[in-house]
Amino acid sequence: MTDAALLDLTNKSARQPIDDEDLEAAEEAAGLALRDGESVILYMGTNASSPGGYLSRNGAEYLEFKGVRLVGIDADSIDSAQSGEMAAHRVLLSRNILIIEGLRNLGSIDSARFRLVSFPLKLTGATSPVRAVAIVE
Repeated sequence: MTDAALLDLTNKSARQPIDDEDLEAAEEAAGLALRDGESVILYMGTNASSPGGYLSRNGAEYLEFKGVRLVGIDADSIDSAQSGEMAAHRVLLSRNILIIEGLRNLGSIDSARFRLVSFPLKLTGATSPVRAVAIVE
């Protein structure tokens, strides 16, 4: 369970990188600043007809600088599907920042800040599906 901030990046076109300037603009539009130790959820409006963008290396480094502990996204991957580099994964995971991909229904969260609860399965290995729940007060 963690405090989380929702950043609306639905203005980004499909398959475009999200960089530090995009993240700063989304923070400003939401009227918030990311806090050390909280989670950030990147809402891109991803669906079958709109695959959304991806987090650039620069964007991942910005989130690391801000001190976030978890990054969630509604895209199937936080990285570009066309690149084998996995830059966002490498930056975030090397700094022990967790990643949740494939989130759904982010448009129904009507608050810039909320509590995020995620329930992973008890599996051995690096990844696990989770049931993610937003608690909005």
